[in-house]
Amino acid sequence: MQKHLFSNFLIIVLLFSACKGKNAKPLQAVDQPEEPQTFFPVTDFLLGQLRELDSIPITPLKIIIEDDKRDSVWMSRKEMRKFAAPFLNPVIDSSKMNNLFSEKSFMDQTINAVTLTYDPRNGIPDSIKLNHFDVYIDPQQNKVERIYLVKEEIKNEETITTQLTWEVGKWCSIRTISQEPKMLPKVHEEIMKWNFDD
Repeated sequence: MQKHLFSNFLIIVLLFSACKGKNAKPLQAVDQPEEPQTFFPVTDFLLGQLRELDSIPITPLKIIIEDDKRDSVWMSRKEMRKFAAPFLNPVIDSSKMNNLFSEKSFMDQTINAVTLTYDPRNGIPDSIKLNHFDVYIDPQQNKVERIYLVKEEIKNEETITTQLTWEVGKWCSIRTISQEPKMLPKVHEEIMKWNFDD
């Protein structure tokens, strides 16, 4: 009985599709929604680096460079967190940056690293001063080697560009370039170093 019902059902389906076949329209491709990009979680990674720093028994050295002058001072744990604050704001992850930045990746032979580079899609809100960031990955070890962020803002006609570099397991630096109209730029750099093997 079941066999008989199945064969009747199959005949009906075939007849129905044959009748519809003459008037059937060609199939059209359905636009699939674009999959959201998955960004490298820069902020979470840097927070992990800070936790790691908290766990090692070492006192970081802060190096200050301005013009041709260079000075240094030992840092406390509290100062480490304060120094790293510009790296953590704004929060960089997929949910926050997906609609604002696009990602490109390529193998950079000159530095032997896979580079993930992020640039604004269109205009970004004024509240987000970030306008570019890169993540450099060692292709042999599949480990992040460096993170580079660029922030820019204008205050009273002065353009302030901040370049933030985090060299994993070694040091991080904040370079500030200030330029007023028709004036030479002023460069101030501060480096927090905790690996003294180099």
